[in-house]
Amino acid sequence: MITVFVAAAGLFLVALDFSINVSLPAMRDSLGVSLISVQGIIIFYHASRSGLGPAAGGLGDAFGLRRVFLWGVVAYTAAVGLIALQDSLGAVVALRILQGVGAAILFTTGPALVVRAFGPKRRGTALGVTLAAVSAGQLTATLGGGYLSETIGWEAIFYARVPIGVAVLAAGLFVLSRDPASGDRRFDWSGAIVLYGALFAFVSAISFARLDGLMSGLVIALAVLTALLFAGFKFLQKRVKRPMLPRALWTTQGFAVGGISNLLLFMASFLTWFLFPFFITDVLGRDVMVVGSMLAVVAGASTIGSIAGGWLADRIGDRVVTASGAGITALGLVWISGLNAESSLPGIAMRVGLAGVGFGLHQAAVYSLAMRKTQPEHAGAGSAVLAVAQTLGTPLSISFGMVIFTWREDDAIDAGVLATDAFVGAFHDAYLAAAVIAVLAGLVVMTVRRQRV
Repeated sequence: MITVFVAAAGLFLVALDFSINVSLPAMRDSLGVSLISVQGIIIFYHASRSGLGPAAGGLGDAFGLRRVFLWGVVAYTAAVGLIALQDSLGAVVALRILQGVGAAILFTTGPALVVRAFGPKRRGTALGVTLAAVSAGQLTATLGGGYLSETIGWEAIFYARVPIGVAVLAAGLFVLSRDPASGDRRFDWSGAIVLYGALFAFVSAISFARLDGLMSGLVIALAVLTALLFAGFKFLQKRVKRPMLPRALWTTQGFAVGGISNLLLFMASFLTWFLFPFFITDVLGRDVMVVGSMLAVVAGASTIGSIAGGWLADRIGDRVVTASGAGITALGLVWISGLNAESSLPGIAMRVGLAGVGFGLHQAAVYSLAMRKTQPEHAGAGSAVLAVAQTLGTPLSISFGMVIFTWREDDAIDAGVLATDAFVGAFHDAYLAAAVIAVLAGLVVMTVRRQRV
């Protein structure tokens, strides 16, 4: 259980970055930049985090998960401490790339440490408790981020994480047992660099497409670069003796469909973190504190769902719990889609809470589904794929949701519908579309036969 505690602490540290969502307006004003420019703080962090995930997993498998985990803590803690000292957007964005590197390492090696520490029969429960730390971190960030930003300044949401990072580093150094790597210490450095570039370019293209349009020169250039780099990575992987993403991993029972389901449910669920706050402020006319309270309900419900999901996965099966979690999430999204200007806060809390419980159930069970049969020597690579699926799901969710939302809202306004009513109608359609994706996340795992462990 010591390994679970340290791994969970690392994921909790990464999840505290959700505090930036409520602090972006303060950062925009303090740094003297536009709303469009300040979004680079989000874009390049996620691009870096997605790009380094596979390399972090491969390094962990080759040189030891404990060692790489500690590197991640140092990178993340140093980055947030330095960001708090900056007064220019360029410096903040550059350091956010370093922070994304640290986050990718922690989110990859944390679950991998748990997989190696527990046998197949107990992995579900252990992973459920570990992943619950993500929701707990989101809960803490949502409640505390706005308060720190308003009372002290946006810098506080970064330097407040430094002592937590130091504590995690100390725990990792003195508590985690040494994890010598296998005898094969070969690492595909060229593949890691090319894949990092490909994923970085891909996430950047998705993000800038939402801001500048699909046909902008920057988006087209990034799309071409992405295709070339992915082709180069595929070419390199055929010529190395130890591929960064081992071929045996993809044939492991439940792994591929688990990764797909993870990506789909993140695409469906992240709308609650991105679009839902605008419903609270623009339709209900409530303040940021109400937004934080409602998002705290989501995070709290997800925490409970994660713990329960891992426990249930060990007892009734990964596939059943994964599909059930996706189904409950879909029901919650459909229920949220029915919100309007007359909705009460308790009623809203019940709807987002249901979606949060379903998400938590799915997260714990889908990790167990994908990793239960994974060999310990591939734990880092396997965890990396799941982490990248989550990271890619975030910009895909925002882009997908906003395309539907903007299209439906513009049509309604052109037809003479009041702005508030147009928002509610577009909100309804976006959440129904997200519910369909959540259903697909559940259906895809039904192609896997029931596992025996």
